Parts: sequence; C-alpha cells; structure tokens
Amino acid sequence: MTAATTAPVPAPSGEAVLSVRDLSVSFRGHDRTVHAVDNLSYDVAPGEVLAVVGESGCGKSVTSMAVMGLLPPTAHVTGSVRLAGQELVGLPEKRLARLRGQEMAMIFQEPMTSLNPVLTIGRQIGEVLRKHQGLGRREARDRAIELLTLVGIPAPAKRVDEYPHQLSGGMRQRVM
Repeated sequence: MTAATTAPVPAPSGEAVLSVRDLSVSFRGHDRTVHAVDNLSYDVAPGEVLAVVGESGCGKSVTSMAVMGLLPPTAHVTGSVRLAGQELVGLPEKRLARLRGQEMAMIFQEPMTSLNPVLTIGRQIGEVLRKHQGLGRREARDRAIELLTLVGIPAPAKRVDEYPHQLSGGMRQRVM
C-alpha cells in the first residue's frame, strides 16, 4: 500500500471526480470497423477506487487509454469523459498532456512496456517531476529518491541510478 503524495483532484461538491458516459471506441481498418467498447458508463467519487477487471481482450486497456486520451488516430471515440467537471473527449493534445501525470495517471500492467530501457529510473521519474512540478535536475533526483522510499523500494539512492531491467517486476510496478 502506498500513500498519496499529492492532493486529489478537487471535484465540485457532490460531483464524481471521474464521470464516463456512453463511452464507445471503435477502430477503422481497411475493410471493417472493430467496436472495442460499446456505451460504457461509470462514475468514480472522491476517495473511491475503481478496479477494472475482465477477460483478455474485453476492452479494459482501450477504455483506460480512451479516458487518458492516448489512443491512436485510427480510434473513433464518442461519449463523454469528465475529470473534475472538465470534458476530456475532444480536448487538444497539449491540454491533455498537461493533465497527464499531474491530474490523472495510469499504472500499466506491464511496466517494461512503459519504462524506457535506456534511461535510468531516476531520470524517468525526474522528467515527470521537472515537467509537471517545475523542479530542477537536482531537486527532481532528490524527490525521485523520496518517492522510491515511499513505495518501499530498498536502497532508493542506489536504485535511482539503475535501469528498468535491473529492478524486479514488483519494483518496476511501484516505479510506475
């Protein structure tokens, strides 16, 4: 279990932090359209945790990627995704990029597909801290060590200079 290190996104009184309404996602191919998600709706209240579970290929990742605005241009997304009252579907990429990592984040099931194998763990965590919190290199490195400590990674001052392949799967998951 880990503790939150930033304040949660405030939602207007009585409103869900995340509200998904009639979300549908399809992908256009050369000769057909694949419907991956069909009219999904759910709310996440402040302080609530939602686990998305299901069979392989049922649309869990596509749903999460649609919420985050991370689908490729071949995806067609309809419906509404509201984060703290702000509509995300159709939001320009630049605005979405500012929200990612600051207001919303996703922890991927297999961190090796998300972590860059040629950059140290500290550099990858530091990049997010520098971009979203305006920290300098040294402050970002120090904060990365603090964060690794918070999630229970042993020898965080050493691990911050290691590469993803040098960490166990559980440690990589906690880095995410």
